[in-house]
Amino acid sequence: MLATGEQTSPSYRSWPIFWVAFIRLFYVSIFERALFNYLLWDVKISESILGFISSAGAIAYIFAPILGQFITSKIGIRTALISTSIITPLLTGLQILYSEPWFLIICRVSLGLVMGLYWPNCMNMLSRWQKISTREKAKRNFRNFNFSWNFGFIFGLIFGYIWAFFISDYISLIISWCLSFMLIPISFFINKDSVIQISKEELEIHLENPIIEEDFKMIAKINGKPTMMSFPIVFSWIGIIFLATSKSIFQFSYPFFLVANSLDSHSTYLVQGGLQLAQLSGLTLINVMNVYKRKISMFTGVIALVVIATTIYFFDTIWYIAIIFSLSGFFLGLIHGTSMKIMLDYGATKNTGRYSTINEIVIGIGFGVTPIVAGFVVEVNLYVIFIYIIASGIVFLIILIYLSRNIKRSKEIIIKA
Repeated sequence: MLATGEQTSPSYRSWPIFWVAFIRLFYVSIFERALFNYLLWDVKISESILGFISSAGAIAYIFAPILGQFITSKIGIRTALISTSIITPLLTGLQILYSEPWFLIICRVSLGLVMGLYWPNCMNMLSRWQKISTREKAKRNFRNFNFSWNFGFIFGLIFGYIWAFFISDYISLIISWCLSFMLIPISFFINKDSVIQISKEELEIHLENPIIEEDFKMIAKINGKPTMMSFPIVFSWIGIIFLATSKSIFQFSYPFFLVANSLDSHSTYLVQGGLQLAQLSGLTLINVMNVYKRKISMFTGVIALVVIATTIYFFDTIWYIAIIFSLSGFFLGLIHGTSMKIMLDYGATKNTGRYSTINEIVIGIGFGVTPIVAGFVVEVNLYVIFIYIIASGIVFLIILIYLSRNIKRSKEIIIKA
């Protein structure tokens, strides 16, 4: 598929990026879920050690974008994407061969660092295309990219469930690893780097961050004030840290509910897939809301997650937990979408990447540290970990209400995209 910019703008191939995103998330979603299940059910690794293993890659990713962009500046975007497509399957396969915790942690830290060559460069490539494309084509490129990795994630979990149900988690590991090698030939179809002049015209950007599985849009208008600037930036950071820690707790704890009920691992794929699909729905809904409704959606998301965490103490049957954990994704999507829009509007208005950098650090801390703490807590009592969601949710809600007290329905400013 060729996409062409306006007038004499150079052409580019967009389909390799979309397919690499789809395949990467398809195999990663299976492998990560299957590895966790295999270590818990078959290898019998303790909860605390499993927490360290689960966190290793996310913690490494805090530093990965900086390292990745330094390497990319030396070798170029295309070479960086090809390199990560080659290295990733190798590091993935090593985790199958040897299941000692220290070895798995080394592999996953390495994978986290290698990811710094992938996601930031995909965003860079998509932004370059946008500058040489029509508005509609640019929007379509970002939409297709978002759908590619999201549906790769969701369909991967569906297939992972089927393979784990009829065969085993370990075989699912091997199948997903084999699929990862499809990244290599496709990555060679990516266009070589080209120099693109930055247009001074109005710019619209639609980006997606894959570590926190999310959909958001940034609108920058010449001589226009972004509406989300009405929120203080702290409002966004609080939302992100609550999102990352809450989602980590839901994903990490569900397998242990199955173990406590002497059930197999199969449903972990469906619950995580349901959570991701529900989160995508929340993100999509946020995109069509105005400022005041996004504020209310943030409050709704926090309150709903507090209620969900509370009900686990009263309705602790495994079927209820499976359903409510999946539905929690919708409220995570509301929080994520609002937080990201605030952060991106600040970056656009002040013409700096400082806010997105802080955002990545907060996400890395949330997804990286939480499983470690959760692992130790779960060894003592599985239900205690949900006290964090309840307590922090109430505290954060009070702070969020105070920070956004001046944003009222009568004062909102709507900018049409």
